[in-house]
Amino acid sequence: MTNDPSAIDPGGRHVILHHHIDAILQAISRPDHREQDPLSGRERFYLRHIFARRWLRIAVAFNESPAFVVTAFVQDNQPGAKP
Repeated sequence: MTNDPSAIDPGGRHVILHHHIDAILQAISRPDHREQDPLSGRERFYLRHIFARRWLRIAVAFNESPAFVVTAFVQDNQPGAKP
């Protein structure tokens, strides 16, 4: 296991988001859409039209204190829409 973000292989179409902390924080503090995650104790936060009309999706776990970001990635489809 590593804590070094440069050691993570993003693969495929994934965008490395560690340079976009402001967008991640904006999605959490002022989301364009917010919904429950299928996993208990988590919520999803979305910011629209990031990276050419795509959605930034953040999953936050609230089971522990403080809450923490589980994952952040960019998706093509709208929240709630079928991919």
